[in-house]
Amino acid sequence: MQENKVLFQRALVWFRRDLRSVDHAALYHALRQSKTVYCAFIFDKTILNNLPENDRRLAFIHASIIELDKALAKLRSDFGSNAGAGLLVRYAHAEAAIPQLVNELNIDAVFVNHDYEPQANARDTEVKQALAKHRCAFLSYKDQVIFEKSEVLSQANTPFSVYTPYKNAWLKKFHAEASDFYSRSYPIEKYAHRLAAPPDCTCPTL
Repeated sequence: MQENKVLFQRALVWFRRDLRSVDHAALYHALRQSKTVYCAFIFDKTILNNLPENDRRLAFIHASIIELDKALAKLRSDFGSNAGAGLLVRYAHAEAAIPQLVNELNIDAVFVNHDYEPQANARDTEVKQALAKHRCAFLSYKDQVIFEKSEVLSQANTPFSVYTPYKNAWLKKFHAEASDFYSRSYPIEKYAHRLAAPPDCTCPTL
């Protein structure tokens, strides 16, 4: 079946805003398309260097990373045969850290969820260009929204400028195109046995 076709031998899922192990688009697509899947999170110095000390947002993210690590490890132990931690964590500039992990782990595809902010887009473009030198694919998926960009347009094929017509068009599209697909969780567990134990599971402290 096409759904089970393995396209990549070793993949890396780069977690960013989406710190969860369930209903995660990039994780699902990586597991479905790859023989072995590693997971990573980068404490990005480009962002952190501009934050004050004892920032509550950073403390929350750090706690979420520890929780995600345990959740990925549980997925692997429940549906696979490996034990131990589940997440590679680095404190570095993402533009350098991701290509380095690709080289270290012999990765042939990096999977992410779409990010929409200008700085994030510039970062992803730089990472994608760096990965191309390693002949490594960079695959990004819609995750944090149901419809994005040009998926809901006016009859003139332009973005809506008034909310109510947009809402009506959004709901019409949602219900007309198999709404159970848009509201259904990705079946991560089906392919969780492909999760790999990271070679280094040390998480930086705050």
